[in-house]
Amino acid sequence: MVKIRDDLPRSADGCPDVEAWLSELGEGRRPLAVAVGLIEDAALLGHGLDVAHLLQQLEMDTDAVAAGLLYEAAHAGALSPAAVAERVGDGAAGLLEALLRVGRADAYELSDAPLLDNRYGSQVDNVRHLLASLIDDPRVAVIKLTERVVALRAAKSAPRETQQRVADEALRVFAPLAGRLGIGQLKWPLEDLAFRYLHPEDYRKVAASLDARREEREEQVRQAVAELCARLDKAGIEAQVVGRAKHLYSIWRKMRRKGIDFSEVYDVQAVRVVVQRVPECYATLGVVHTAWPHIPPEFDDYIANPKDNGYRSIHTAVVGPAGKVLEVQIRTAEMHKESELGVCAHWDYKDGEAESLRSRKMQWLAQLLEWHDDAQHPLDEAGGEADRIYVATPQGHVIDMAQGATPVDFAYRVHTEVGHRCIGARVDGVAVPLNTMLLTGQTVEVLTGAAEAPRREWLNRDAGFVKTARARSKIQAWLREQLAESNVRAGEGLLLDTFRRLDIAADLDALAKEAGYATREELLAAVGMGECHVIDLVRLVGARPRESEQLSLLPAQAKPACPVQGIRVLCHNRPGLLRDVSSVAAAMGIDVASVAAHAVEPGDEATISLEVRVQDVLQLALVIDRIRRVPSVQDVRRA
Repeated sequence: MVKIRDDLPRSADGCPDVEAWLSELGEGRRPLAVAVGLIEDAALLGHGLDVAHLLQQLEMDTDAVAAGLLYEAAHAGALSPAAVAERVGDGAAGLLEALLRVGRADAYELSDAPLLDNRYGSQVDNVRHLLASLIDDPRVAVIKLTERVVALRAAKSAPRETQQRVADEALRVFAPLAGRLGIGQLKWPLEDLAFRYLHPEDYRKVAASLDARREEREEQVRQAVAELCARLDKAGIEAQVVGRAKHLYSIWRKMRRKGIDFSEVYDVQAVRVVVQRVPECYATLGVVHTAWPHIPPEFDDYIANPKDNGYRSIHTAVVGPAGKVLEVQIRTAEMHKESELGVCAHWDYKDGEAESLRSRKMQWLAQLLEWHDDAQHPLDEAGGEADRIYVATPQGHVIDMAQGATPVDFAYRVHTEVGHRCIGARVDGVAVPLNTMLLTGQTVEVLTGAAEAPRREWLNRDAGFVKTARARSKIQAWLREQLAESNVRAGEGLLLDTFRRLDIAADLDALAKEAGYATREELLAAVGMGECHVIDLVRLVGARPRESEQLSLLPAQAKPACPVQGIRVLCHNRPGLLRDVSSVAAAMGIDVASVAAHAVEPGDEATISLEVRVQDVLQLALVIDRIRRVPSVQDVRRA
């Protein structure tokens, strides 16, 4: 069994026992003893030893362990890579230099422009890009992830704001990266610790639910393990069978995703079976399904169909002893080591491995560069790392994408040129809007035009045309190649049209400086290229004062009671139009104070007047934008 949860040896006073730790290291003791001697501050040494011990459990080499040990001291300015090179060696010093570069890729320090909070998603993408560009040795990523686990553990005594900042970054950036690399032993603590700081009430509820009947569940698992061991022994299958702890964050995610109660989470009670060979995995599956009734929807064969990160195992759920649902995972010892250590299980930095190592590095970097394309924000409704969907081309080629992907995303996944020329799509033979969410099992056909002409509207986040960063970056790259004047004109048109609809007056020169751009032309070009979103700029502009009210645009300030705002909708009359327009506000949770419509005959021009209660101009802009997308609507403006 692979295990990295061993505690760092400590003396009676609770301080790390350096000698006891070094005595466990064997041939790696001397350089690490020298590294320990370079750190004078006790707190920095304690942090470094925690990182180094965890890296040792991940079976990383001596240079990596030394770099992890020294990183916090170097980051604090108490140690230089040059000193490390002289005393410990060039290998550890090189890793330390790379770690210090990566350490500057902080999601909260990339920009000090007022739009930072509103462009947080793009800033996280910047972190991912920066990590990818700086990491020329895969070990750097593992050391950084390990250091983040230790930092999260240490944050338990930090101020609430610090806890949330560190946890938010861990859940958005580092936990998905650990998952992509298949390092479960880093992904799980990153998620659980971040969950504890970001959602303390939910964390306590899930933890309390687990503790409430812990003894009863543990007894049921013991019975299941004993019965399964006896059945496997009778079948002549040698195996290790152990109870498996379920991670709190994964329980909470499943509850939110499926809208279920704690009692309905199937895999709270679980056992893991580890055998020696693949045929024994399937033989064990037969024994399990013979012993207890299985639940068909809860079966996954990741041996036949491994996950993107290489994870292999069989998962099944059965109605076990006492009629309780039990999850069973079945895998070989090699698969189990891979599931715990991920890519670390295959990295060997000893002599004679230079060419093999280079090949593995290049493969890993390619995976990392593709990973950011489909990553979603783990605090979105679905939570956690993006689930995958599998859709087919008309020729039968299966393509996997992030959940929520659209035909536009599909087009760019097939080929950049296909995306640029996309003008429509058919799903299972039926024409669909380009912002349709695709589902597993569908066949998607992209309709293309003669010329490349990506639509700027695709970059509107609220319109839902683009889910993946891959498609977004390709569209933005194409727009950047256009003449600067055309991007400026397009950006000015988009921005001023939105402000006219909202009846907002704005000084574009002042707005550019507020948003962090040197000139209005730079701001307008960024809008035209989709790098700056109009809806974000709305936050920075004050609404024109009216007699007795003025909308507040600063989210951090206390908002006034929801003021009533008028909206005027021009459209072609058709049956159900008033219902469709009103339902947009209802879907956004916006109260409609009054509604009036005037039309003569179906097909004639109609006018709908709405009075809605909104929180601020941002919410007003969003509801106007969504009403504009209702079929038959021609124009929407603030009345």
